[in-house]
Formats: sequence, structure tokens, C-alpha cells
Amino acid sequence: MPSFMSITTGVGIVSTEAASKNSSSDERDALLALFTALLRPLMPVALERGISVREISDSVRRAYVQVLEGRMAGQDRQLSDARLALVAGLTRSEVQVFRAPRRKSTVPDDSASTFQQVAKLLTVWHTHPRFSGAYGLALDLDLGPATGPAQRGFAELIETAVPGADRDILLDELIATNSAEIVGQDTLRCRRRAAVRVSSEDSNSAPLIDRAAKCLEAAASSFAHNLLRENIGKTYFERMVVSDHALSERGRKDFSAIAQNRGESYVAELDSWLAKHTEPDESGAGRRYGVGVYFFEESQSPEQSGGARSLGGDYSVEGRRGSTQEIDVLAPPASMLRDKGKSGNLK
Repeated sequence: MPSFMSITTGVGIVSTEAASKNSSSDERDALLALFTALLRPLMPVALERGISVREISDSVRRAYVQVLEGRMAGQDRQLSDARLALVAGLTRSEVQVFRAPRRKSTVPDDSASTFQQVAKLLTVWHTHPRFSGAYGLALDLDLGPATGPAQRGFAELIETAVPGADRDILLDELIATNSAEIVGQDTLRCRRRAAVRVSSEDSNSAPLIDRAAKCLEAAASSFAHNLLRENIGKTYFERMVVSDHALSERGRKDFSAIAQNRGESYVAELDSWLAKHTEPDESGAGRRYGVGVYFFEESQSPEQSGGARSLGGDYSVEGRRGSTQEIDVLAPPASMLRDKGKSGNLK
């Protein structure tokens, strides 16, 4: 049976200036191995796109300097390049380069904004009683002007979900992401609730890379939040399930299919809950929160498994009957090895 995993947050992260005094050698080794494990899956992409080690190193140092600057900004000291260089262990000229503003996203702001508008429009299409029927099914919409109160038009949906947005741009984006289709030249029919860009050899992959960056940043920030333990008792939920044994190609396809089907249903359910049970925070102190779902292939190569194992973090495995045991990352405990080949063993 598969294992349900949740990373325990026993590694405490201390402030930058006190790290050398308070962090144990094991913690530092574990954190450095964490960064290696985080970057390793992206290296094939870097090699394919011709990104050099120097460019990756510069990106890491830029992120380090920018976060360090943000943490030190509240202190009653002059935040000079020299001081930042001293704390970061860089030269002053390097700090000057990395402090310079740089565009965060490779996708134009208007493109990202349009994609967010499409996502909001699809949510309203599936949750608003005017535009959805039984079980949250999106109703067909007229592309032309409505001729009566019973008719539901695409223009009305836009004014309800994203007032003032460009109709033609939104329509093009819905078609491009395969979220909707035009039926009979005058009717818009929803095909799926999620707006997902699909890559092709002749298309610009920058939007897909930008999406990957946002998803990876969100996942990393969630684990960082739990490791930092800034809010005791307010850790973010995280779980994963991994097959106990290697799967055949057929098994992988079956598992992937059920994961996608149930994952989409789960995300849609959360989207509906947010639309119906939450209100915008007008105070200016609120933040956006979310949940991500993804399918992955666990690394099996010896060098990668060894590197991940060196993280030193324990995994708590929640069994079907609520039992809990500790296992090393990617390494089954002795009890699992003894039970190998048995069916129905609890973990």
C-alpha cells in the first residue's frame, strides 16, 4: 500500500547574522543538501536551454541579496552596499549588481493579468447561479447581445466576473487554453474549468516557464514557512503519497489518470468553496493563499537518492489506521524491507 508522507519541521532556521553561531553542522549540511536537491531537477532544463553555471549562480546570489536586504531594511542602520556585502560574503560590486531591479517574470504584465482574468471568469462561470446549472455545470452563453432576460451572454459574464476586461482578448485566451469552444458560430460552451496553457514546438514557452516558476516558488515558500516556524501552531498543510514499489508503464498511466481526475475535482471543489465562503479583505493586510496538486516521478538513481537522503529530515508516515513511524528520505525502514512482497502491509 502507498505511503502518506509529511515532512517534520525539526530543522530550525536562524537569522542570517547569527547562523554561524547557532546552526549545528548537521543542520547546515542538511540545508545545503536541500538546495542541491531543489535545483537538481531543473538542471536538465538549464542544459537544454543553454543556461550556464555562472548564470544560475548569479540568480541564487541575487535572490540571497534581495531577501537579505528585505530582512535588514527594518534595522536602524544605514543599508549600504558595503554592509550588505560584508554580511552576504560578496564584493561590493557584486551587491550593486544584484540589488539592481530586474524583471521578475518573463511574461508581459498584461499577459499575466489576462490569464488571471480568465481564471476568475471560469470560477464565476461555474459558481454564479446566473451562469451555472446543477452540480456546478457551466451553462452555454450567447456570444451576441442578449435579446431577453432569460438569455445569458458572454458579455454579461465578463461584466460580472471581470468588469471592463477586453471581450475579444478573453475569448481568444479561452479558446487558446482549450477552456471553451464556439458552437454554431454564436454560442460559447465551456469545456473545462481550468485554464491550462499547452506547449508546442512552435509556440513561445515563456508562459509555461513563468507558470513553473510560480508553482515552484509557492511550494518552496510553504516548506520554508514550516521550517522557519514563524507562526507556532500555524504550519501549512502538506502531504504526499508514493507507491511502495516500482510501477509498470500501465500502472503509471492508471495512477496518473486517477490522480488527474480526482485532483481536478478536488481543486474545483476548493475553488467553489473560496467563491462561496470568503470575502475580499479590504484592510490591505490580507494575503492570497492557495493549494497546489501535482504528479511526480521519484528519483531512483543512486547519486540522487544519496543526495536526498543526506537532507537528514525525517518523514512521518501516516498509516491507514492512524499509525505513525519515522523513515529516512527515500530509504524504507527495516520493517518495510522485511514485509516486502506481502500484500496489505500497513505503513
